[in-house]
Amino acid sequence: MNCGNNNTYDDDIEVLFSVGRRFLTGNGLEKDEAKGIEMLSQAASMGHSLAQQLLDRYNAENPEPCKPSKEEDPLTEMLAYNKRFVAERMYEQYATSKYPDRKIAIVTCMDTRLVQLLPAALGIKNGDVKIIKNAGGTITNPFDSTVRSLLVAIYELGVNEVMIIGHTTCGVQGMDGAEMLNLMRERGIDEEHISLMKHCGIDLESWLHGFDETDAAILETVDLVKNHPLVPKDVIVKGYIMDSETGELKPIE
Repeated sequence: MNCGNNNTYDDDIEVLFSVGRRFLTGNGLEKDEAKGIEMLSQAASMGHSLAQQLLDRYNAENPEPCKPSKEEDPLTEMLAYNKRFVAERMYEQYATSKYPDRKIAIVTCMDTRLVQLLPAALGIKNGDVKIIKNAGGTITNPFDSTVRSLLVAIYELGVNEVMIIGHTTCGVQGMDGAEMLNLMRERGIDEEHISLMKHCGIDLESWLHGFDETDAAILETVDLVKNHPLVPKDVIVKGYIMDSETGELKPIE
């Protein structure tokens, strides 16, 4: 017995028709004939008669109609999906407040493998925690943006526990600052700009350098946060390593 929403399929067709028509007939930034034809074609193939009529009329008025592109760039696809996300009110299932229900802040790596894996592995849903990401999930400067975010989370949003979570096979481990500078030069960064940073007292090679051991880097970050002069002593700070494949989380001491 299917107790699900029997209108979902029809709703999908209507969204495709509505958004496709707006793309096809809209003005300015809203108009995207290729995308409109693509969406209307999908709706027509699903049995939407008005979508087919609109396509037929458009094709009759345009001897060389705009064909839907087979390969959209990722950003275009994301923006198109966003329109559907809003149109279908899919955001309603994520409704929550700015205050983390579990009063926990997580500092972790921006690695793509953790985007869905980390919340899934920890059973985190929208609204549970504050997640702060950077390259490597570590903190090297006691007054950088990550520390600022933690202070906001603690004092403004009620966080009383901080988890520093690194992960296996992190790309920042072994990252070479000199190699990064060479990559910048290859991408057209002027040597004068690189030299200017050095003259301003910024050691770029050190700043861009990664860490040798993930465990040690996480523990250094735990120590930095725990002993930071602006972090209250009653805030719990602990370090962990997550397996990038299985999501297994191991505490480190």
